[in-house]
Amino acid sequence: MPSYLVFFTDEIAHGMQPVEASDAAAAEAMVRDLNPDARVGSVLDVGLNGAERHRLLAEWVQEQF
Repeated sequence: MPSYLVFFTDEIAHGMQPVEASDAAAAEAMVRDLNPDARVGSVLDVGLNGAERHRLLAEWVQEQF
């Protein structure tokens, strides 16, 4: 099963959660189930290192606001 990195943000915090799911929509749904008020987005997690993950999160959060 593919691995996705799901980004989330709400009025309190933002972060990322690695998720194994059949597709991006399913990965986002898993995170949304934990935090129904969060905005979510995802990328396929194929060999991303820590710095790349944090850069993608920062870019995604900027796009949300």
